[in-house]
Amino acid sequence: MRIGIIGGGPAGYSAAIRLSEKGDKVYLFEREKIGGVCLNAGCIPVKSLIHSANLYDIVKSDKKKANWGKIQEKKALAVKRDRIGLESLLARNKIEIVRKEATLRSDGRVEAGVEYSFDKVIVATGSKPIIPPFTVPKDLWSSTEALETEQLPGSLVIIGAGYVGLEFGYLFSCLGSKVSIIEKEKEVLPGEDKESAGLLRKSLMRRGIKFYLSSEVAEVKKVNDEFEVFFKKSNEEEEIKSEKVLSAIGRKPNTDNLPGEILNGSKAVKVNNFLETKIRNVYAAGDCVGGYLLAHSAFNDAGIAARNIFGDKIEKDKFSIPRVVYTDPELASVGKSEEQAQSDSIDYMVSKVPFASNPRAVTTGKTRGQIKLTFTKKGKIIGSTIIGENASELISLIGLAIDKGLGVKELSETVFPHPTFSEIIGKVSEVAEAKTI
Repeated sequence: MRIGIIGGGPAGYSAAIRLSEKGDKVYLFEREKIGGVCLNAGCIPVKSLIHSANLYDIVKSDKKKANWGKIQEKKALAVKRDRIGLESLLARNKIEIVRKEATLRSDGRVEAGVEYSFDKVIVATGSKPIIPPFTVPKDLWSSTEALETEQLPGSLVIIGAGYVGLEFGYLFSCLGSKVSIIEKEKEVLPGEDKESAGLLRKSLMRRGIKFYLSSEVAEVKKVNDEFEVFFKKSNEEEEIKSEKVLSAIGRKPNTDNLPGEILNGSKAVKVNNFLETKIRNVYAAGDCVGGYLLAHSAFNDAGIAARNIFGDKIEKDKFSIPRVVYTDPELASVGKSEEQAQSDSIDYMVSKVPFASNPRAVTTGKTRGQIKLTFTKKGKIIGSTIIGENASELISLIGLAIDKGLGVKELSETVFPHPTFSEIIGKVSEVAEAKTI
């Protein structure tokens, strides 16, 4: 079977590897670098920089300036090693990489300089930054420019307090930049648990980051070597001057080279529960289908699409996809927030346990934060948000419980090693179990 995959990011390359392992002939179309945004200008380089910032944050009392050049070298090496490993894996699996821009036709054929016909096609074209609704100065940063800057900015204004905005704000703040973040909603991380988002914001404020909430940017100008950001807050106009400005207002599906009949109103690829499009034998996976624009969601999509091409009938479950903000403390969530449960008219309850009650947190001094569990009165777990040390690692345990239909009773009966941060999951489920009795 001949299979064409458009896009070499997490969804595309992981699907290619899965399918080639079954002996299929796979063509992977990628006009830029293999690995997509995640490997080259997102997840991997950002987390490398944040790791270095965390280390510097521990020792900066020595009053030594961060060596940004060395930090960038470390990041570039991490990205290079991952990309070489990925390209070697693709080569070992005899995947044909076509380094050209590809266009999907309405009949399922792929155009990339010449025309290709396939038995099956997976669209995995990823996402791209949303263009701000105001006039954009030539050298206003996106996340890509922020990652590649040769010098740390003395001051930085970030427009948008979502995952990207908070991570970059935290990163540059740790390394000495004066950071201000403007967000049009009433709280950071719109769509996530408001209480937990507020706790994270207050923690970042203690680091010196200044937040302007319920504020909408109207204009950004550059005068000489300085940016001027004009925004409205409570119908009053305000202005901030800054050395650099980063637009982090979000991303949208990258579907420019796809036929209109497979797109929905928001220009994402419309798929059914099996990730099939309206075009016969054409599937879609990853950011281009909308929803959570996350690498691990794309990996999950790729596995589902590949298995369905093999003849399975696997449906996508959007409910147990975890979301993580890699600040310090970390914030991680899965399932429904308390606000979403209210919006869906679910008769729910909440249990909370602070990290300060966890022995491992006390021994390491990492006592900031809490775990919050949302569940029905019958004990079914519907969501959780964790803010604190190792939240990114802990949240998958809750996701597994949700995915497998486990309730607070089963989770409370799980034995966790002592002393570990994971014990906090046992404790919050015990509190939840007591509420259901």
